[in-house]
Amino acid sequence: MLLRSVKNWLTLLFVAAVGLSVGLGYLYIIPSLETRLVDQKLKDLSAQSPQIARRIADVAGSYPDVDRQALGIQATYMGEQQNARIVVIDAATNQKLADSRPNAPLDVTNYRVLPPAIDARQVKVGRQTIGGVDYATAAVPVTLSYPFSDQVVLVVLITSSLSDVQKAVQDVQRQMLFAAGIAIAITLVTGYLASFFIARRLKRIERGALAIADGDFSVPVATGMRDEIGQLATTFNTMGQRLREAFGQIAREKQSVEVLLNDLAEGVIGVSSEGALAVANPAAASLLGRALPPGVDLAAVLPSDVAQALDDTRDDGDDRTLVVPVGDRMVEWSVYGVGRQTEVHYIVVLRDVTEQARLEQARRDFIATASHELKTPLFSLSGFMELLDEGELSPEEEREFISLMRQQVDRLTDLSLSLLDLSQVDAGAVRLEPDETDVTTLTAAVASEFQASAAARDIDLEVAGPAGEMALCDERRLAQVLRALLDNAIKFSPHGGSVAIDVKGRRKSVSISVKDAGPGIPTAELPRIFQRFYRGTGGRGAKAGTGLGLSIAREMAELMGGALTVRSRPGEGSEFVVQVPRPEVKKP
Repeated sequence: MLLRSVKNWLTLLFVAAVGLSVGLGYLYIIPSLETRLVDQKLKDLSAQSPQIARRIADVAGSYPDVDRQALGIQATYMGEQQNARIVVIDAATNQKLADSRPNAPLDVTNYRVLPPAIDARQVKVGRQTIGGVDYATAAVPVTLSYPFSDQVVLVVLITSSLSDVQKAVQDVQRQMLFAAGIAIAITLVTGYLASFFIARRLKRIERGALAIADGDFSVPVATGMRDEIGQLATTFNTMGQRLREAFGQIAREKQSVEVLLNDLAEGVIGVSSEGALAVANPAAASLLGRALPPGVDLAAVLPSDVAQALDDTRDDGDDRTLVVPVGDRMVEWSVYGVGRQTEVHYIVVLRDVTEQARLEQARRDFIATASHELKTPLFSLSGFMELLDEGELSPEEEREFISLMRQQVDRLTDLSLSLLDLSQVDAGAVRLEPDETDVTTLTAAVASEFQASAAARDIDLEVAGPAGEMALCDERRLAQVLRALLDNAIKFSPHGGSVAIDVKGRRKSVSISVKDAGPGIPTAELPRIFQRFYRGTGGRGAKAGTGLGLSIAREMAELMGGALTVRSRPGEGSEFVVQVPRPEVKKP
């Protein structure tokens, strides 16, 4: 509950920020302050050590007959000057020779700075705790005249209590804590006042938002100061004004937008309760080939059958679907009632079904063609069998009838195989066995199968191309494609004509061209020549079979990774070119 109010958590945030800053300052200043003060005291002791050594040497005399009285006076004098305890020690025996505080206890072995100073003949300083009291200590070696040479015979021990340093640190701590308390108190008061002011301004914006949520756009929010919150209030007022202007338009168009999706491929026309055009999407205008502004006369837009279906739906409420041509396209029209009180009461959906109608017609044509193709050999076989069954034929006539029956069986076999190939292609069940194939040899072998039928019509069948042109393909399927092309070429070439087969190698593929000397293909029919069930018109249509050969051939070529194309002009014959890929060259 406490943090649900802006003024509360802002106040806590200010106090926490100040407290954190003071805490970090305390942790940074206090430990380092004590360290710096102690280091400074040790530096001062080290700096005063040469002077102390000279004074002790001046009054000590020669070793071992040192003047202890003079040493005591000098130690007492220097101890008062330095506010420290000065002790003169015999370096050889560790005996105390003089002490500025003679009545205070002293254990020389407690002071760690003495041995290093004697050994190194250098001043040594350090911090040491003795008897629960922290001291700054210094050991100053003193060289005196000795019977044989000059050497360190005395050590001056200087000890100074660090209580003054600790007292100074404690004073700084108290001052910082007092200042922190004052800062937090001030922050608490000022933060609360500032948070209260900010929260009150935000509360005004909240009340304005609730008014807009209730649909009241007429209550502006006071902006106050021109800061971020003031800018927010100004923007809020601008939003309210724009919402007030937009909601009226949205209320009129909302239902229309919900039922019309402009990116649909199907055309959609919305009709009002009076039967007038209310809205229409671009697809509908495209299908009808004209603009469809609201209010346009539907009688001038819709075909009469569709207009009648719309009137019937308005009368009885039943949905209707019908197919009516528009120009050269077949369009399916569906009329629906919306069933709710909106500006749009009825919807007319337009769908281009030209391709479906064409496929359906092609299917019917195929069924009729296949039925005819099956009926003819079946009737022939039935007639031949009846004659053979009567047994009144001569041996020559029986052989002739059996030969004719074999031809009809071959026709039935070819038709069945074509239908089987077509079903396998549609089902994706065609199995290929690609391998490196000598295309030139395969083409010559397939062409030899047609030499007899070509010679029967006095057609010159020629195969040209370099030997050893290799491709990666299914040899059986490529032969099937070539047989379909050669069969068509011989069928459409005139008596005494020619069919040229040319094998050419390219960088990535091998092409086989089959060119006939027939009547050619009309330009308008070229785009449809590979469509299923298409049998052409005119002279070619009369000689065409089921319309599956070229379609299956192209499917097989593409399944092998190749292609089948055609070039033709009326009166100049046709040239079909099948391409298959070369094997990949393996890198050494």
